[in-house]
Amino acid sequence: MFRKFFKLLTSKFLLVCILLLLELALVPTMILVLAKYVPQLSSLLSLFFAVLNIVLTLYIIHSEMNAEYKIAWIVPILLLPPFGALLYVSLRRRKTPRRKLKSLLTRVKGMECLYTQPLELMERYRQKSAFAEQCAKYVNAESMLPSTTFFEHKYFPNGEAYFAQLCEELQKAQKFIFLEYFIIKPGKFWDTVHNILIEKSKQGVDVRVIYDDIGSMLKVPDDYADTLEKQGIHCLCFNRFRPVLDVAQNNRTHRKIAVIDGKTAFTGGINLSDEYINETHPHGKWKDTGIMVRGCAAQNFTAMFLQLWALKDSESNYEEYLSTYNEGERLCIPFGDTPFDGERNICEDLYMKIIYNAKHYVYINTPYLVLDGEMKRALITAARSGVDVRITIPAIPDKKYVYSVTKAYSLQLLKEGIRVYRYTPGFIHAKSIVSDGNCCIIGSSNMDFRSFYLHYECNAIFFDEEVAKDLEDDYINTCSECEELSVSHFKNSPFRMLYRAVLRLFSPLM
Repeated sequence: MFRKFFKLLTSKFLLVCILLLLELALVPTMILVLAKYVPQLSSLLSLFFAVLNIVLTLYIIHSEMNAEYKIAWIVPILLLPPFGALLYVSLRRRKTPRRKLKSLLTRVKGMECLYTQPLELMERYRQKSAFAEQCAKYVNAESMLPSTTFFEHKYFPNGEAYFAQLCEELQKAQKFIFLEYFIIKPGKFWDTVHNILIEKSKQGVDVRVIYDDIGSMLKVPDDYADTLEKQGIHCLCFNRFRPVLDVAQNNRTHRKIAVIDGKTAFTGGINLSDEYINETHPHGKWKDTGIMVRGCAAQNFTAMFLQLWALKDSESNYEEYLSTYNEGERLCIPFGDTPFDGERNICEDLYMKIIYNAKHYVYINTPYLVLDGEMKRALITAARSGVDVRITIPAIPDKKYVYSVTKAYSLQLLKEGIRVYRYTPGFIHAKSIVSDGNCCIIGSSNMDFRSFYLHYECNAIFFDEEVAKDLEDDYINTCSECEELSVSHFKNSPFRMLYRAVLRLFSPLM
């Protein structure tokens, strides 16, 4: 315990947080000092901030942002002048990111070959169903990523199976290995993968790793990217945390991507850390899921990885990363989300399309349940239409304040006939939706504002009965370990009701 505390005290994280707090306090302090020593400015400052609050409120009301997000900002702006206005100006979501991230808004020059949509492939989606064709066109229009096929898959109902298969595939690599994860942390999982990467690099394999700075902070040293570079592993520490009040600090890469030789790809909710394989137990038993696909679908994951990698280096020839594995008739579309898609969000929109299209059932796994009005309406509409809507959440939370929001939304959904299950062995980190045995999504996105609006995420939508059956079977098995909740499980004292109401009000900012 003392070692961890000392590590925190001497970390860059604590220093940056202190500097951010000082920066946040600087302007209000200057205003108070001026008001005290220059009294004639006091009334002018009051008038200025009164006008600023009105202008910002009107601007937010007439903006295109999500309704819940509007309310979450209007309340502090009006109730906490001038702090609310200053926070909004500093931390609002912007349509344009920090300058260095602008290249992520468009395809990197030369990458066009990775985004080419074969016309004959769209015909397969059309033959599959009108719904599959609509989703394929939507993903291509919004993310530019093409529709793809695969010829083999393997579903992982837990991190242990994912870990074993990932290591096996990494050892087969002959050309390149691309890994992009929110968290890497020394231990059995990462150390095993790390050793394989070092060995493969010595064999001439192009090995690259992207990890998120905040996701891996306090888990690896600040100079860990340099350490990996010295070992022959090319590395990018994404969006380094720095002492600047900037919404870009929230724009993390939450993706979980592994691509081997452009043939095999992994995604899901699993990071490279020991709790994901139940070697450690910070929150009881850890339930997570992942999937491996083989085929040209891997090319979309390659494109997502290389788009971020362009922040570090550009390629001279992207054609060498084209997948040559075109066999297979099974349909799936790996897709990515960025924080700069405007008010559109590909994953949230596809979730809602699946929910509205459902005829029989919709089963959802999510560690965090923080819904906007559109998603809540979709779930309630489906349940009122006779669809069996189920959502599984953790019993042991990793973030208690977010868990309180999850419980608040769960209570509301229960009242509308939606079935909510609590994973009693511990923490469920899986992120998936499956419907009617023919369509599903699995990937890195949680059902919350942070995943839908702030993070870089990756997912894959499958129009394949075998994959859907795997997710459905695992979901039913997981439910057997869960407790089905009812309204009676929630204590409704006035204090608790007020607490939940406040948390829900500010949930878009969490």
